[in-house]
Formats: sequence, structure tokens, C-alpha cells
Amino acid sequence: MPVLTPGVPTALSPLVRRITAPNPSPMTGPGTNTYLVGIDEVAVIDPGPDDPGHVEVIIGAATADRIRWVLLTHGHPDHAPAAARLAARTGARICAFGGRHGPSAVDRRLGEGAVLDGTEFRLEALHTPGHAPDHLCFLLGEERILFSGDVVLGGMYSVVSPRRGGDMAAYLATLRRLRSLRLARIAPGHGEVIEEPRRVIDDYLAHRAERERQILEVLARGPARIPDLVAALYADVPPVLHEAAGWQVHAHLRWLRSRGLVRGRDARSRWSAA
Repeated sequence: MPVLTPGVPTALSPLVRRITAPNPSPMTGPGTNTYLVGIDEVAVIDPGPDDPGHVEVIIGAATADRIRWVLLTHGHPDHAPAAARLAARTGARICAFGGRHGPSAVDRRLGEGAVLDGTEFRLEALHTPGHAPDHLCFLLGEERILFSGDVVLGGMYSVVSPRRGGDMAAYLATLRRLRSLRLARIAPGHGEVIEEPRRVIDDYLAHRAERERQILEVLARGPARIPDLVAALYADVPPVLHEAAGWQVHAHLRWLRSRGLVRGRDARSRWSAA
């Protein structure tokens, strides 16, 4: 398996290369994965943070005149900001979900089923909300590779944060949809390539179901605030990740409330079993 070394282009298949951005953190893992799809005409998926050095590596790996499109899975700051710099340097078109929930500087808005045809490839956009309202995945038909952005990650679980428009019900529906596809591999926004897509998606679904069960179990003992739930459920998680864990718990609580299983108003409320 190729190593995730920032700044080093790595071939993943005849049509796909990966460059990991130099932005490692507890939330991004080794860094944001940028993918170059195509040879004669290149689509850059998720150019990452606005890091001039990373943009130079992307251009050096593909050459400026071959980069035709910059595709964004979503507008979060670890995936999208370099798009403007890369487009200015290459003349590429920025393609994203756009609109109220996406980046404003978009040349082509992509919705469900939109297709981008390159010389050697065909990418289909799938609207996959849950992690973010504007989230898209891209399916490379020639190789059945799914570029999953932050919906499915390599070696970690995705965060669903209501503060950023995350919605647990939509996220679970997206996971079930992706599980039904015939995928050979998943190329995630963070972490290594996933060689067993269905097994990993099943693990994601099981993990979310188990977290929901745990939340209900704690609330059955009495009302609690989100920090109390985090302390009870994430004792083995480093404290630096507890804020993100709280966002995740809030997303679960909202989903549980929509089904009449818990009561609570917002992130500052005391939540209780219904």
C-alpha cells in the first residue's frame, strides 16, 4: 500500500494519482487527500487548504495546461480553499454543489447525476448529504472507484456536526445508498484507500447504531447534558477530540428526537429519554 507522505504524488491506478496535503491533525489524520484523475485531461478532486506549496505539487504532477477541472466534494476548509488559487494558475473550471450550502466561486454547479467526461474517464456526481449539506461523492466509472470526501474515511470515522450543517438521518441514508453500489475501492478524503468498501460501510453503520444505543442507555439513568454524555461514552478518546465528539453526540440526539426517543432543545440543553 502506498504511504501517505505529504507532497509526494502516488499512482493508485492507471487513471488516479494521490497527493496528501501537509495539514495533518487529529481531525484530518495524515492530511487531506487530493486526487488527480486522468492523464491528457486532468480533474483535480479536493485541492485542500490554500497552501501554495501543495498547489505547486499538484501543478507539477499534472502540468498546468492539462488541469481542466477542480472538483470539490464539499466546502469545508480542509478540502476547498485551494480551488481558487489552482484555478487562477491553470484556467481550470471549479465544479461543486454550490448554492447556499457550497462555495460561492463555482463555475459549474453539480447536482445528483451530473457527469464530467474527460478524454480517458467519466466521473459521475452523487449528492451525498449528511456530513455536509453540499457534499458530493464522485464515481469513476472506468475503475468503479468512489471518491468519498468525508463520508467514508480510511482508518477513522467521519464527524457529523450540526454546527456545520451535518445531519445524522441524511448521513445514515447516504451510507446505506453507498453500500448498495457496486464499488471496487473507495478513495477517501483522509486516510488510505479502502479495498473492501462494503465491509467498511457496514462497520460505519454498526458503529453509529452502537453509539445510538449507548446514548439511550445513559439517558435511561437520568437527564444529561452533552458534556456528560461525552465523558461517559468517549473516555478512551483523547481530550483534544472531545469537542468533536460533542458535535457527534448532538447529531445523534437530534436524530433520536426526530423519532420521539429523547427530549431536548439544543446543544446546551439537558437531554432525557422520552
